[in-house]
Amino acid sequence: IMKPYYEDKWVTIYHGDCRDILPELPKVDLVITSPPYNSGGGNLGYQPKSKCGQQFYMGFKDNMSGGEYINFINSVIDLCLNNSRYVFWNMQYLARTKDCISNMFSRYNDNLKDIFIWQKQAVSQVSPIRMAPGFEFVFILGNDNSRNFQDVNFPDNGYVPNIQTWYKSESFAEHHATYPKQLPKYFIQNFSHTGQTVIDPFLGVGTTARAAKDLNRKCIGIEIEEKYCEIAAKRCSQSVMVLDIG
Repeated sequence: IMKPYYEDKWVTIYHGDCRDILPELPKVDLVITSPPYNSGGGNLGYQPKSKCGQQFYMGFKDNMSGGEYINFINSVIDLCLNNSRYVFWNMQYLARTKDCISNMFSRYNDNLKDIFIWQKQAVSQVSPIRMAPGFEFVFILGNDNSRNFQDVNFPDNGYVPNIQTWYKSESFAEHHATYPKQLPKYFIQNFSHTGQTVIDPFLGVGTTARAAKDLNRKCIGIEIEEKYCEIAAKRCSQSVMVLDIG
């Protein structure tokens, strides 16, 4: 029997590899997550051993070969599709992710229901010969590739655009690569109902879990780095915050 790292009425956090834990979990309503981008941890900010940024995870190799990374991502997506009716998979188009994203279009053609665009402030110009990235994908996967969704919680006018502009208002010194609370909030609010359950297999510092709890949904989070489990547990143990649903 798996023992949670943290548990309350709304949130359960497991410390471990999601590939080991996902098969043990019940079926849920949504998966909302953002995987590591295979960048060696260079964008995370957490440096437990070196100020040079060479080791950001204690239990995960975030510097795989292209083929290893594709296999890793595919294995987790497959598990998520077995666990949930919809999977919201946030991924940025980067040098280390672009082959994986191309692979996703072909491998999951029968599951890709829509593509959401998170428009954000363009980051600093890291190269004089590259464009500064100002958006990220959220691939919406399900058990078919119809653009129709069932059992949703859309507003009365049915207007749920597949592009939104959000800027991060929170930052964490230990983990810079977080998405804003508005992102999981948007999908939880529109694609689930009160009391239903969300899984985040790459929980990080707990943004999905915090958003779920604030919206009276349950969340099961999995995180391989114990330091992030600690931060997520602390965030989720705080009293419920009121979120702007706009």
